[in-house]
Amino acid sequence: MVKSDRNMQDDKFFSITNNRLGNMSNLIENNNELHDNKMDKSIQTHNKFVFPQKIPACWLKVCPAPESADESLCSTVFRCCVCQLGIATFLVIWTVIWIFIINYYEEPYEIKVSRDFEKQQNQLVIDLATELRQITPLSPKWKEAIWKRIGEERKLTMQAVGRGAILQPGQYWTPAGTFLFTVYVMTALGFGAPVPQTLRGRTAALLYAILAVPTHIYLMVNLSTCIVCKVGRYIRADKKSDLIQEDSTTDKNAGSPTCSRNSDVMKGRKSFRERILHSLRFLWVCRGVPLAAILYYSVGAVAFGVCRGKKGLDVAMFPLEFTTSGGLEHVEEHVRFLYGFYVEGAMTLLSCVLATIRLHSMAAAYSVADHYKLFDYDL
Repeated sequence: MVKSDRNMQDDKFFSITNNRLGNMSNLIENNNELHDNKMDKSIQTHNKFVFPQKIPACWLKVCPAPESADESLCSTVFRCCVCQLGIATFLVIWTVIWIFIINYYEEPYEIKVSRDFEKQQNQLVIDLATELRQITPLSPKWKEAIWKRIGEERKLTMQAVGRGAILQPGQYWTPAGTFLFTVYVMTALGFGAPVPQTLRGRTAALLYAILAVPTHIYLMVNLSTCIVCKVGRYIRADKKSDLIQEDSTTDKNAGSPTCSRNSDVMKGRKSFRERILHSLRFLWVCRGVPLAAILYYSVGAVAFGVCRGKKGLDVAMFPLEFTTSGGLEHVEEHVRFLYGFYVEGAMTLLSCVLATIRLHSMAAAYSVADHYKLFDYDL
């Protein structure tokens, strides 16, 4: 009996051991298969491009979401601040504050430098006239005195320009000019913008740009994505309704030649709303982006060129007039304000163009990147 019990225990031990060894071998084989599959996938991703999963576009709400019943005051304030309307309000208030600060430092300095330059010019003329009275006319000393004063005039002019003086009647740093300067800084355009001359003015411009530039970029990204997606959704819905309407009219008019002729006549007579939608569709597709840009530029040429009495090339190159070298100091105050809003509209249009390309051309961009091996991937 003892031997039979021992034999039974030994058989049980060997059976358990064999089962464990079999399980371990199965685990090793499974791990090897997983490793081989990962290697094959990595090799495939190196040799063949895999399109990433499409993530739906998202943007900040234009207005804050409705308040819930158990919401705290801090949560309500946060929602009101972190929406497109709240960010735009903050940006407007921030810009208005720094317009007054920058103009407070720059406008008096510009006026002072220009008056000092005018006084020094007058003094040079008086000194030249006094010196010429004491010299025989048309003598070598007479000519030397004139050339000496001309050299002093050039040196004085260069120094005055370096200090920010205006050589002709006019002024850069007015409230309207400072507003246009902040628009140039906020949009990171900087095309022909005047440069602050005082240390405090430059410091104020730098402090303004630290928050204005990233806030404006973030707002433009969300606004352009919202506009592109909303307009695209509206166009798709309108197309779908047109197709449903055409199918229903086709089903109704099937087999009746009179009704089919009437439907053809109605198709030829498009309503004013349909014409606007068709033109909007054409402008919003990527191939219509250049047309939209040309149309916007033409509006600016008419508003800031033709309406102000400009002619020829001055109308076509109207943005050059709003630069320091193009005569910005002679532009009227209200025109500077309007041009600042026009530049902001141009940046919004550019943001919509980039959003359209980003949302509707990603597959083509990835295909080109894969063909030329431009991207590296985290496997």
